[in-house]
Amino acid sequence: MKIVVVLLTLFTVFSCNTASQDSPQWSLPDGVKARLGKGAIGQIQYSPDGTRLAVGSGIGIWLYDTTTHEEVALLTAQLGIVRSVAFSPDGSILASGGLNKTVSLWDAKTGAHLHALDGETEGIFSVVFSPVGSTLAGVSRTTIHLWDVEAKSYKRSLELRTPNGDIYSVNTVAFSPDVSTLAGASYDKTIRIWDVPTGAQKYIIEGLTEYATTIAFSPDGSTLASGSWGDSIHLWDAKTGAHLRMLEERVPMIKCVAFSPDGRVLASGGPGTSIGLWDTVSGAQLRTLEGHTGWVTHIAFSPDGAALATGSDDATIRQWNPATGAHLGTLEGHISSVNSIAFSPDGANLASVSRMDSIRLWDAVTGAHKRSLDRHLSHANSIAFSPDGLTLAGGNAHHTIYLWNIRTGKRLRSLQNDNGLDHSIAFSPDGTTVASWNGETAIRLWNAETGSQLHNLHWNASHAAPLVYRPSRSTLAFSLDGATLASGCADSTIRLWDVATGIHQRTLEGHTADIISVAFSPDASTLASGSGDRTVRLWDADTGTHRRTLEGHSADVTDIAFSPDGRTLASGDADAIIRLWDAGTGIHHRTLKGHGLYIASLAFNPNGPTLGSGSYDGTVLLWNLSR
Repeated sequence: MKIVVVLLTLFTVFSCNTASQDSPQWSLPDGVKARLGKGAIGQIQYSPDGTRLAVGSGIGIWLYDTTTHEEVALLTAQLGIVRSVAFSPDGSILASGGLNKTVSLWDAKTGAHLHALDGETEGIFSVVFSPVGSTLAGVSRTTIHLWDVEAKSYKRSLELRTPNGDIYSVNTVAFSPDVSTLAGASYDKTIRIWDVPTGAQKYIIEGLTEYATTIAFSPDGSTLASGSWGDSIHLWDAKTGAHLRMLEERVPMIKCVAFSPDGRVLASGGPGTSIGLWDTVSGAQLRTLEGHTGWVTHIAFSPDGAALATGSDDATIRQWNPATGAHLGTLEGHISSVNSIAFSPDGANLASVSRMDSIRLWDAVTGAHKRSLDRHLSHANSIAFSPDGLTLAGGNAHHTIYLWNIRTGKRLRSLQNDNGLDHSIAFSPDGTTVASWNGETAIRLWNAETGSQLHNLHWNASHAAPLVYRPSRSTLAFSLDGATLASGCADSTIRLWDVATGIHQRTLEGHTADIISVAFSPDASTLASGSGDRTVRLWDADTGTHRRTLEGHSADVTDIAFSPDGRTLASGDADAIIRLWDAGTGIHHRTLKGHGLYIASLAFNPNGPTLGSGSYDGTVLLWNLSR
């Protein structure tokens, strides 16, 4: 009864304060007038009585009512994506861990932030309470941290070592129900078992052909389940490490597994859109749950086993009846990591594209979601509006660039690219040409009306180092008259090309790391470049002369954008910091903080003092620059 009262109180407190406001607009950072999306989905966890579902996200912790599927609260005392959440056994405390190297404790009654536990030095990707709630464990990549919950003090750490004493990286970990045993799956294709009180290694499970991506103990602690990249789902004797059975052979990468509370059913999810339910005694597959359109990344059973929650790269959380397979409800509004944003030329619409998610169109004034153009555009990195605002271009991982009609949402045509994923796409100012680049081979120029190829722009291989790990929508930029195309890449240079002939005109040198973003000023007199050397450089666009270097970022500069009047330059970095500069003098004016992860894309609204920023935290923020 205590837990029910606590959670009902929480619902009452927050619903009274937030019922009149759309939930994505709760707890906006300073200077932000609207947030699009509710953040990328992290771990999901039921409260002990099953009435609430906690969801770690890119902006904090969301709490949902499991009956109505409505938001109850957003806890945002810490910035940075929340990778893991856990309720204490009595439901009074909620713990969270994330990439900002913080483990936080929250009051489940009021939502108040109680304490930030110190002692950790790396990002935390898993937190778990002991059965009596006295100890909290937080797991980073190489260390298990243990805290005394009541005293809020650091107890000890367990380093993950090989038998010869070397510290090594662990992909995933799990604690036994009594927290006496820790299992860790390593990239060396083994699972290692430790005694938590002493830190001694008990034994090693070997025999996997691929490294385990997920592991879980059965509720009674007798069985350990593992799922692997390209391997099978295996069950192991948790006492001895003996192999018990294989549930299915050569399943694609399994991202998550979870036992039902009675231990009779194992749920699994992976790169496919379905969830498998397995009988743990016979190994037979009981049923398959269909409905997600992206990889299933997180799974949790309710405490009574009557419901199963699943989180996916399609940015939805679904609840199911595991006994019947019935779909109970969907929690929407989340977005996977935002790779690119773009305002329409009239400033009325903003488009965003996310990893494993659709292209979404938003009202740039109200932040309301208007339409999704494609329900599953895999691994898209770049989008661009045509100058008339009627067409949107976007590429995916299947060697294709699509053009959509913004008014109808229908595809107009596709541009087939046999060289892979396009990291950057740009329209020429007159809208007749589309440029695309996958960062590895040639830049391709296309006729936007017919879809035919016009030119391939080639250079020597050193210029074409791939940008796979630093995607940006703007490694290509057209000059105002459309005569010149600028490209930046990983050999630290920017190259200028004649669009009509495809001839290389000039190379700009000076950066000391890869070029992640380039942009022409509105009057085409200045070319700006952002780099992994943590600087922004301004160049004379006609002569290629270096004008000045803007310094101050403490991480890679990941995107840059000029304001419509050309007076302000915005730059974002991998530490989620946005800086505003006077484009003429290079003087730093202002710093914007509000995202939790890597700034992937920046765009100014053509019709007002608004800057849009897209981040790997799974949100787009609209900043009011008139303040």
